[in-house]
Amino acid sequence: MTTAIYIRAGDPNDGAHVVDDLIRLGVQPERLRLYGRRIPKPLGVRVVQWRPAATTLVPAALAGAAVAVLLGALVLGGVELVSTLSLAVLGAASGALWQRYQRERTLAPLGPQRDALRRGELVIVAEVDDTELAQLEAQLAERHPEVLLLGPDPAGSPPFP
Repeated sequence: MTTAIYIRAGDPNDGAHVVDDLIRLGVQPERLRLYGRRIPKPLGVRVVQWRPAATTLVPAALAGAAVAVLLGALVLGGVELVSTLSLAVLGAASGALWQRYQRERTLAPLGPQRDALRRGELVIVAEVDDTELAQLEAQLAERHPEVLLLGPDPAGSPPFP
């Protein structure tokens, strides 16, 4: 069985060193995910680029509007101005809602870390075998005091049981 552990690096380059170290310690690259605005270099792991909501919703809304108008024109054989505007608004709303849903679904586990992502920090999620969890966390704490080990809770484990 595996457990996801969360690691936050204030400097993305520090995060890159942690990822390299995790791979050296035996964590398979497909069990690692990076979330952040600035990804330091290609690391061979899954990356989810974090962007502010406005920069992802506007292009989706524009694409939705364009697709709706084109489909309306194709299906109806041409549309009037009022119909075109209505289709554009409907398409824009659909595109923005779809993008928001995708964004929320992708970033849902990182809700407590949104402020850190906004500041440009890097969040690393590692799926680790339960038997190796304690040893791996101890090695990371010793080798990388510059990062914050949040443990299995994305909000950070409480310091006392």
